[in-house]
Amino acid sequence: MARRGKDFAGTLPGTGCSRIALPDTYVVVDLETTGLDAQRDRIIEIGALEVIQGKPGRTFTSLVQPVTAQPGYFVSPFITNLTGITNDQLLGAPRAKQALEAFGKFLGGRIVLGYNVGFDMGFLQQGFQMELYRPLANDWVDVLPMAQTVFPMWEHHRLNNLAAFYHVENPQAHRALSDVMTTDQCYRKVARDGVARFGGTEAFLEAIRKKLHPEEGEQLSLW
Repeated sequence: MARRGKDFAGTLPGTGCSRIALPDTYVVVDLETTGLDAQRDRIIEIGALEVIQGKPGRTFTSLVQPVTAQPGYFVSPFITNLTGITNDQLLGAPRAKQALEAFGKFLGGRIVLGYNVGFDMGFLQQGFQMELYRPLANDWVDVLPMAQTVFPMWEHHRLNNLAAFYHVENPQAHRALSDVMTTDQCYRKVARDGVARFGGTEAFLEAIRKKLHPEEGEQLSLW
């Protein structure tokens, strides 16, 4: 059975795990890919932003040329229409090993933060194992369940929904670095609102945990 990126994350030996936290030092990460299956599809763009004690710092961005069965044909017309990334652009891009090595040096051992970031971590963990022959051990924090906890009545919780609510502009949606910058701004705002709404950091984190793992609360109630 094919696995989407978010379902695959954390399944390889030595990889990190999802954490429920509100970090102030982290690296925001976003990818563009050829599809949804972390085992079959490939990364075509990496974007990242380091944040140290709440202050944005350096950025990282790179297109990635994937290995494909048909030389010169890297992305489908659908992906080009969605992202604006073309086969010609990828023809001159770094190969996956080179791009992932550079990204790994930028990331270091810091925690990753992103929107629906389990998807991205699945692809990165697979890429590190295939191209660099080592696991990606970094843990990650997902902003998506924060939005779902603060705004439970919304029909959709896509990044663009949260950005529109907070009036955060995303000038190049579905391009990795632009999505990274948007994610960071939305994280700060939804974390602030969550702490205020639930009466403190720990209460907000507990609400997220119950949103993600409602069965744990049910089991505890049986004791």
